[in-house]
Amino acid sequence: MIVAVIGKGGAGKTTVASLLLRRLMDLSETPLLAIDADPSNCLGPSLGIAVGKTLADMRETLRDDRGRPISVSSAEWLALRLEETIVENHGFDLLTMGRPEGKGCYCYVNNLIREHLDRLSRSYRHVLLDCEAGMEHLSRRTSGRPDVLVCVVNRARMAAETISRCLRLYESIHGQLPPRVHLILNQFDEGERLATEMIALAADGTGPFNRIIAIPNDPQVSSFESAGRSLLELDPSTPAVAALRTWEIHL
Repeated sequence: MIVAVIGKGGAGKTTVASLLLRRLMDLSETPLLAIDADPSNCLGPSLGIAVGKTLADMRETLRDDRGRPISVSSAEWLALRLEETIVENHGFDLLTMGRPEGKGCYCYVNNLIREHLDRLSRSYRHVLLDCEAGMEHLSRRTSGRPDVLVCVVNRARMAAETISRCLRLYESIHGQLPPRVHLILNQFDEGERLATEMIALAADGTGPFNRIIAIPNDPQVSSFESAGRSLLELDPSTPAVAALRTWEIHL
C-alpha cells in the first residue's frame, strides 16, 4: 500500500510520518520504503539519518544529460544513479526527493522518475510518503494514488481548513477519495472540545474519516526533536507512541 501523510506546514507531518513508520515496523509490515517528498528534507533527520544525495540532484543531472555514457539509455542511467539516493536501514529504506524543479521543462525526466518509482515500490511491502503541503504533489511526482491518506491537524484552525481543501482537491482530480482516510489530531487530548471543532472543519464536504486518533503533547518527542535524536528510539510507553497502538494500515 501507499500511505501518504498530508497537512499544513508546521502541523507535524514529519513527526507523525516517523511515528507511523515506527508503528509499521512494530507490526512487522516490512520491508518499507519511506519517501521524504517535502523540500525541507526533514524526514531523514527525524529518523536519525543523514541526508546525502537527493532525487532532485539526480533529476538535474539527468535533465542536463551530464555524465551519461552514450551506450546507456536515460532510463537505465536513472535506475543506476537512483540507487545512490536510497539509504538502506533495518526494516526500511529512505528516499529523499529534495527541492522542486528549477527553470525549464522537466516533463520527460519526471515521467522517467515516476515510472522508476512505480517499479521500485513493488520491491517493498508498503510505501510511506511524507508529503509537502498540497495535493498537487501527489498527482505530479509519486507512483500512483495512495491507498491511505493520513491527514495531520494541529491546534491551528488553518490546519483543519487546509485538510478540507486538500481533500476536495483530491476528489476533483481523482473523482473520489482513497478507500482509507485517517485523521491524526496532533498534540490534542482526546475528547477535548477544540478537537471536535477541528474534526468538523477538516471533514467539511468530504464525509467522515475512517479513523481518528489523537496524539497528545509528548515532552519526550519534543526533547528528541530538539536534540536531533531519532524518533525511532522513543520509549514504547511514551504518550505519542502509545497513542498510535490502535492504528492499523489495513483498516
